[in-house]
Amino acid sequence: MTKILVFLFLFFLNYSFGQDIHFSQNFIDRMYLNPSLIGDLQENSHRISVQRKSQWNSISVPFSTFSISYEHKNIIKGLNLGVQFLNDKSGDSELTLNQMNIALSKNFNVLKVNRFSVGTILGVAQKNLDFSELIFEEEEDFLNTSFIYPDIGIGINYKTNPYQILSYNVGVSSFHINKPNHSFNEDDNIKLSLKNNYHIGVKYIYQSDIIVYSSVMFTNQESSRELLIGSRVELELDEVKLIPLVYYRLEDAIILGIGVEKNNIQANMSYDINTSDLNIASNNKGGFEFSLIYKWKKKKKNIVETIEEKCPKYL
Repeated sequence: MTKILVFLFLFFLNYSFGQDIHFSQNFIDRMYLNPSLIGDLQENSHRISVQRKSQWNSISVPFSTFSISYEHKNIIKGLNLGVQFLNDKSGDSELTLNQMNIALSKNFNVLKVNRFSVGTILGVAQKNLDFSELIFEEEEDFLNTSFIYPDIGIGINYKTNPYQILSYNVGVSSFHINKPNHSFNEDDNIKLSLKNNYHIGVKYIYQSDIIVYSSVMFTNQESSRELLIGSRVELELDEVKLIPLVYYRLEDAIILGIGVEKNNIQANMSYDINTSDLNIASNNKGGFEFSLIYKWKKKKKNIVETIEEKCPKYL
């Protein structure tokens, strides 16, 4: 039993180091997908998203991932601003990541109705370990239980006119391009591997009250590969939108979910059904994911000018 626990600890510790955090609802926090997407708000000018995922409850202490991000469109002449906070906590060791990111993107019009955008993301991350709840058969040599490192990413995206019946966007982003050292031992030089996202999205306006969004995202980070494909549908019913979604992460999970939107507030819930080799241990159980989005317009100041007319005086 002890060997099994040690194996699971080492497996999840390696999993946490070897692969970035990932969400199934990749359309929520766009900074996580591609920093060039921030500010893509059409008729709105501000956006806040909150996202939380919990998984591996049946194998270990649940892995918990949380993000909150804010976007400001056209903060300075076509320049968009994004701010993001990430928190990820893994297993019994409470391997914890806290990261604060700031992103900027710039839009360029193409043929007046299409758009090309570029973006960059700069962040500072901290990782912590807690051994108080762990028992090792042999002493483990960890010199530090916490360290801080900088993080840099870039992205580009091309998007056609979203008001057409059929439109699309295609983008590429790269994270950890500075390859920071992320080892708990100062003597080791373990680089955080470059992560690349390649994504394509298609928007189809079937009717004025039915819009279908389909997407494909491929991610590679060193030896890790991930392919996520799926669709979500916006069904407008009176004053409420229903948003069912179905995604599939190749050789890993089937994702089913539902969302509701009203008055620029959208709430989504999804569940990962595990289909990977770990399904025996997890009993096909994956994890819940919840998210909220709120968008609003910038209020315009009403300037009222009063003109005082002076009547001429006649003698």
